[in-house]
Amino acid sequence: MPPTESSLKDLDDKTSEAVVKFVSDVRSGKIQGSENIAVATVDLLEKIISESECTNALSLCNLVRAVGRNLVQALPTELAAGNMVRRVLRAIRDEQRAQSNQSVEGAGESLQRLVLAAPSRRATLGPAARDLKEPIRDHIAELRAELDASTAAISSQARSHVHADELLLTYGASALVERFLRAAGTRRFRLLLAEGPGVAESHAMAARLANAGISVALVSGAAVGALMPRVNKVVLGAAAALAGGAALATAGALAVTAAAAHHAVSVVVLSPLWSLSAQHPRGGQLFEALAPACSALPYRGLESALVRVEAPLYDVVPPDHITLFITNLGGSSPSYIYRLLSELYDPNDHQL
Repeated sequence: MPPTESSLKDLDDKTSEAVVKFVSDVRSGKIQGSENIAVATVDLLEKIISESECTNALSLCNLVRAVGRNLVQALPTELAAGNMVRRVLRAIRDEQRAQSNQSVEGAGESLQRLVLAAPSRRATLGPAARDLKEPIRDHIAELRAELDASTAAISSQARSHVHADELLLTYGASALVERFLRAAGTRRFRLLLAEGPGVAESHAMAARLANAGISVALVSGAAVGALMPRVNKVVLGAAAALAGGAALATAGALAVTAAAAHHAVSVVVLSPLWSLSAQHPRGGQLFEALAPACSALPYRGLESALVRVEAPLYDVVPPDHITLFITNLGGSSPSYIYRLLSELYDPNDHQL
């Protein structure tokens, strides 16, 4: 649903207008793809912070959290927007803590007092004497550079995970998976590309990989179970890596990973840091989101007038189906995702 008047009351008119325009651009398709949404969210937050009169940590956190609440409410299926809000909140908190530590060191407090005071300092944001807007803009610039380099960072690891003469399987079309497989093309592996919900996109991706010199065979998603015993490794893209080590992937991916788990085939999930989410896999608008019915059953068929079609948008892949997550920083097991989340987000910001 769009931002409500009651939720926008915490923002001034100029900020509210910027948030509404951003939501409108995402919904109308002007901004498409999770990575583009993440970049656009960072740009939006930088603009709002630069134009606001807030300068200390407390007021900046309140401003960014208010923007984040509106974005999450209006775009519940776009986790990247909320993730970027949490990254900026973490940057504000870290900068405030660094400033507090500098002032404490100047006051000459004892080590024992610093240790005892640390938990309260971590949870509390007091007004800072120095203007934090410039340091926060520096943090945002670093975050933008990380976003720009994320695809290249993951693709550069392809040769470490793909070996010669392996038979790989991937499901559906994914720009990140395509770039990853292209980077490993010199290994002379074979690829089975199972059709996902977007059949035309899957065919186009198979054609591009074949033109790049990769041996690729396009197969029906229904044939995955029969072909899995011959597969050496499954490579999947994910919409998000969830707290606890689960992954949010294209509808149909759960059947692929279940077959892989049954036949003890390794499953590698490509997940940039911006896609790591503090959400747990439980019911809600995100996990119950539906794609257009025509994506599962075309309207031209007579049966479409006789049945009600519900086409899930995502599948939640449990952590016991996943062997390895590949992020910008390297490979991580599903059990290590909680550690990455603690480094990226402050626990106080998991719920905006």
